[in-house]
Amino acid sequence: MGLLLALCAPPAVAGDCPAQLRIGVIDYELRPLLLAGERTATAQGLLIDWVRQAVSRSGCALALSFERMPVRRGRVELERGNIDIWAVALVDAGLYEQGALPMPRGLPDAMLGFYRASYSLYVLAGETRIGWDGDKLSGPADLSVGIAPVQALVDLSRDKGWTVDRAVDTPSALAKLLSGHNLAAILPDLAIAAQAPELTLKLHRLPPPVLTTWYHSPASKPFAARHPAFIRSYWLELCRIGRAEQRETLPCREP
Repeated sequence: MGLLLALCAPPAVAGDCPAQLRIGVIDYELRPLLLAGERTATAQGLLIDWVRQAVSRSGCALALSFERMPVRRGRVELERGNIDIWAVALVDAGLYEQGALPMPRGLPDAMLGFYRASYSLYVLAGETRIGWDGDKLSGPADLSVGIAPVQALVDLSRDKGWTVDRAVDTPSALAKLLSGHNLAAILPDLAIAAQAPELTLKLHRLPPPVLTTWYHSPASKPFAARHPAFIRSYWLELCRIGRAEQRETLPCREP
């Protein structure tokens, strides 16, 4: 199992401030958390602002650097300790081994997730052959579901027995749906809601969501071991900021 960090110490981080913080960020748009831009461009969006605020609230004055990269590379860099924090992640079993998460009871602490995320099945507007009741997916015999390379979605689809077409990322999964390459796709509701109206009119969401969970911001295990008080403070403050933005009534777990 991954690093288990007891969340029992006070949030004060005096004497535990790192000199710098290297932060990996996904290289595609996830509005409003992350805006579009080239990999070489400065990352922008609510998430970047929240990370800066969470670090500032720790009382540490340190240099922050953000690097955009594909999800697979980001998780490898996290495991190798080449980045200190992977800014946003949908937790799966593999992440326990690759990074450190708030896991006081051996599982990721939902009370320290910073953003509630839901993923739903989408089809093209006017598509009537496909049905979803929250348990079973019905449609043509050759139906394949487009998904981004998110392990939680891969595991869910496998458990359901669905045939899937893995895209390289969420924008590619959306593009394959729009082109008719796939008749259905699992997409983050957050990303679809932020699309231009002329695009969302082309899509139809099949409720209920196939997955509802929390985004977390894992740290590299070596970094978390060196700076346990700082990373506890970071997780708590990021949780507070993100939940306030979403107007979540569920509190964040105090360390």
